Amino acid sequence: MKKKYFICIACVICFLAIFFIISNNNDKKLKYTVEKIEKPNYFMLMENNKYGVIDKNGNVVINPIYDVVEIPNPSKDVFICKKDFDTNRKEYSVQVFNKEHQNILYQYYIVEAIELNNVENNGNYEKSVLKYKANGLYGLIDFSGKKITNAVYESIEGFEFNEGLLLTKKSGKYGIVNINGANIVKNKYDEILSDRYYDEKKGYTDSGYIVGIKTDDGMRYGYIDANRKMLLKNEYNDIYRIEEKKDNIYLVALKNGKAGIYCKKKNIISHEYEDIEYNPGNDLLMVQKASKQGVLRFDGEIIVPLEYDNILFAGSYINAKKGDDVYIFDSNGNKEQNEEYISKQDFCEKKYAIVSTKDNIFKIIINSSGNVIDNNYSYAQYLFDNYFIVQKDRKFGIIDDEGKHVVDCEYEVIQPTLEYNIIQLLSKNGKIAIMNTKFEEIVKSSNITIIKHSEYLEITQGEKTIYINKEGKIVEKPDYNSEKDPEQVGEYHKVDQGYGYKYYTK
Repeated sequence: MKKKYFICIACVICFLAIFFIISNNNDKKLKYTVEKIEKPNYFMLMENNKYGVIDKNGNVVINPIYDVVEIPNPSKDVFICKKDFDTNRKEYSVQVFNKEHQNILYQYYIVEAIELNNVENNGNYEKSVLKYKANGLYGLIDFSGKKITNAVYESIEGFEFNEGLLLTKKSGKYGIVNINGANIVKNKYDEILSDRYYDEKKGYTDSGYIVGIKTDDGMRYGYIDANRKMLLKNEYNDIYRIEEKKDNIYLVALKNGKAGIYCKKKNIISHEYEDIEYNPGNDLLMVQKASKQGVLRFDGEIIVPLEYDNILFAGSYINAKKGDDVYIFDSNGNKEQNEEYISKQDFCEKKYAIVSTKDNIFKIIINSSGNVIDNNYSYAQYLFDNYFIVQKDRKFGIIDDEGKHVVDCEYEVIQPTLEYNIIQLLSKNGKIAIMNTKFEEIVKSSNITIIKHSEYLEITQGEKTIYINKEGKIVEKPDYNSEKDPEQVGEYHKVDQGYGYKYYTK
């Protein structure tokens, strides 16, 4: 009896040890790095509707004889070449070559690059892993041919918005792995969507997963955060994240046709509304109940009662329509006394406000003095400093905060590009004028091409080209640095591969 007892204990210890090793190994794989391409070495070559590869010096590396060529990482010499499509098997004959035209990764039946899905990056494919096929299923390998996962998946695709994550299908169910093969979301769902949360510094790395399971009553959704924690179970008709809220995870979830809001797992707005919309400018919620709309704070406090036909946010003000009447509230729920206005929006740290009336007339209010610029403008837009774009008699011009015209109302279109401190003006005769922010004319012509670079604008007028820096000043031709095109080697075709480079053929 004691012997059996000790055997059972040993088995449990062994099981726990194996579990710990597997779990620890998966944890190590959770951290991954997405490779950045600084200087592409290889580009697509196309001749007579066939494809090959050319290097940065114009040398043909792979002759253009293939139906499809994939260059997963243009800094590395791994070229996936496909031809002779088999209509019965629905697949190409595939070979993988290096720059010496040597056949590599031949130990795998089929090797393919993994296309990115809605990812803004310098490339079309995952740049460190490939998928291979064996016995009708797919697995992952690195560029040297080392196996990352066994071939156990029915499909492997790039996951939307997030390079480095892969959507897999196994036994008819979807899951997520990363490029190290670590399991992020188990293969148990009928649908997996990104919550589309984006941070300017971190990109989509903190975005979570909206996961769906089919039921007899339709799809039911749940939510898993970026740390793989299940916050909401699969019991909701729909879920979406309030992307603009950066301080925490806020989810709008519909249950039995009624919308509510969760902060992570906590229900902070109960499921009693037909619709909920978030306004980031005021950090307020428009809610609808019994076809009437109102405004709430996130703590549930009612700012505007649910008695209006339509709610519209205009800057820091709220326009509430009831029948033919429009009422204006500030972000604290105080009603605007001037009933002539149907919208009001503050600018320049509330130094100015632009209002519109029931007659579609726009006025500019100088809040410090209470002065009103009222010249029957049919449109008004804050420009910068103390200047405004206005429209009168269907023509656009620019005025200052005293109502004086610095640019007369005679243009069809006025388009500011303040990143480069310039303003583009289109006149009736088709001529384009470009001014700096001092309203000094830089160039005027009926034929202008503007090319935007990261640090300057390239403006071509006929045979003349000028360069404008971000201060709006004309400068000498800047050094292209990393944006420089490869040396032209002959006749060329432009091919959009997402790298911003030109691709040439001899």
